[in-house]
Amino acid sequence: MNGGHVRKSHEHRIDLAGEYKWGDTGQLIFIIVFIIGLIIDLFILELSNVWQDLFPLYFRIVIFLALFFSAIYLGRRSHRIIFKEERKKLLVIDKDVYSLIRHPMYFASILTYLGFVILSFSIVAFVIFVLIFIFYYYLCIYEEKLLIEKLGDDYKKYMKKIPMLFPKIIK
Repeated sequence: MNGGHVRKSHEHRIDLAGEYKWGDTGQLIFIIVFIIGLIIDLFILELSNVWQDLFPLYFRIVIFLALFFSAIYLGRRSHRIIFKEERKKLLVIDKDVYSLIRHPMYFASILTYLGFVILSFSIVAFVIFVLIFIFYYYLCIYEEKLLIEKLGDDYKKYMKKIPMLFPKIIK
């Protein structure tokens, strides 16, 4: 504890631009709301049961697994690149998954939620997913403002070259 709040192990690092102060709390709240909404829809309200017959479960499972394992890959790779090695100064990281997308950690989270929406075909989960997407978009905008402040034209050039949240499939 430090000054009334828990200090993250990477807060001292000069090679990181920073993040929205309520980002982690917001993500945790959305996970809880998503799970509760999904459970309420599937087992109490049963709003989505009619829609689930549109696509067979095996088809939804295949899509879910593809999204889920893609999310794990992106999340782990991006986390490792950012946090594993401490750099001497803040710089634009444009290698590996960061050469495809500017926010692969957030994109990985979005893919995970999307996978659960497709798996469940839950209307309530879909509505919450839209709110989650808006929240992650806000986090991206906030962090990009920090990066532009600290890195200037280098980050602006990176922004022109690499998409924010959806990788280009064809270059």
